[in-house]
Amino acid sequence: MSSTALIQDAAAAARQRGVQPGRLDVLDGVRGWSALIVVAYHMFWETFGVLVPGFRNPLTGFLLDGRLAVCVFFVLSGEALSAAFFAGKGDPATIRLAIKRYPRLAIPILYSCLVIFVLDQCGLIYNRDAAEIVQRADWLGVWLQNPPNLTTTLRFALFGVFVSDEFTHAPNPMLWTMRIELLGSFALFAMLIAWSRIPQPRICAAILFLHAAFAPSNLENYLSCFFAGAIFADWRARGFFTAAGTTRRWAPTAAIAAIGLADGFLHYFGYDVCKPLFAVVLVLAIYSSPPFTAFFSKAVSRALGRISFPLYLIQFPVLLSLTSGLIVRAGHNGPLSLVTIWGIALASTAACLLAAIAFEPIEALSRNAGDRLVTAVIWSSRRLAPPSVSARLQSNRKAEIVLPPIASRKLDAPAAPSAAPTTTISGSRCSSRG
Repeated sequence: MSSTALIQDAAAAARQRGVQPGRLDVLDGVRGWSALIVVAYHMFWETFGVLVPGFRNPLTGFLLDGRLAVCVFFVLSGEALSAAFFAGKGDPATIRLAIKRYPRLAIPILYSCLVIFVLDQCGLIYNRDAAEIVQRADWLGVWLQNPPNLTTTLRFALFGVFVSDEFTHAPNPMLWTMRIELLGSFALFAMLIAWSRIPQPRICAAILFLHAAFAPSNLENYLSCFFAGAIFADWRARGFFTAAGTTRRWAPTAAIAAIGLADGFLHYFGYDVCKPLFAVVLVLAIYSSPPFTAFFSKAVSRALGRISFPLYLIQFPVLLSLTSGLIVRAGHNGPLSLVTIWGIALASTAACLLAAIAFEPIEALSRNAGDRLVTAVIWSSRRLAPPSVSARLQSNRKAEIVLPPIASRKLDAPAAPSAAPTTTISGSRCSSRG
């Protein structure tokens, strides 16, 4: 769920245009802490919230709001996937990311699902027994009632996770977000490709955001986060957040406090509403606040950002095996004490962090697979292009994919010009983590 390589590319382009590149670090930092919040939400609020009602209160309703954190992911994905476009790389960066998007998501998802399959085959899944002890048969106890076989696991990880809207009995129900992630990514890519080919693209982007944000469909509400992220990427490239940080410094803090108060009470009383809008305002406030931006740009925050996607993926296997196993073992000695509960929750969170760090080879594999797919598409475009175009491709240092020109008209061009009758796709590596 981080975008380190893409952000570095965007930072380099931003540096050439005089935009403050260091501020791009905040994307990975916010993403990392959001992933950790999701893990803590599942370990404390959900797993032990019935046994320890004190874990659920208006303050933790905001600080441990997993669904709000997921909406923050979507906003950050929207900006990360748009950063290179608005930093001057234009359509080529967008097309590269579109080509790489599926393997970038599917390979880590497949690995996490295979881990669950192996744990089940080894008899290391204890969630149903643990659910009785922590009185969460309605949540922890409903998972994997029909343990998946290898075929089911592969079908879910490579296809079903991106198209299904029923996850209760899925091999990993916490991956309900991946369908939205893929849909949002390609809706965003379509908008970016059209950006330099339509009049008033910024107004069109704002209309898309408002329409999705206030639509009656939850799916469209979530998709609004991606459009908001793209708008933020445009604003960043034009220096908006640098300027915003020099005036009215109290306003972002006030906005974060207001969102925390509203979301905390709504979540505590069971009203999971307005999450996408809360996430957009929250991210906007963080971006506009120098103190918050500095915190989320620190080394520890960036380190969390680098493992954010693995952390999100690996939490479910840990919850099914280690967390549930510790609950069952401790439950043999009677009711769980508060010290035991804290110990299990903290140990499980630490195990998720360590497992996410060990996930790095899979992350590297997915990035390399995406790069190889881009190379294959470029090679195919050379082979299929007309002779005259093919000769020109061979003579250039960078490979090109020629897009059909669209009737030119006077455009409201973005700050980083990207309009061109043809579009080039560089063979250089540009990685994005969703």
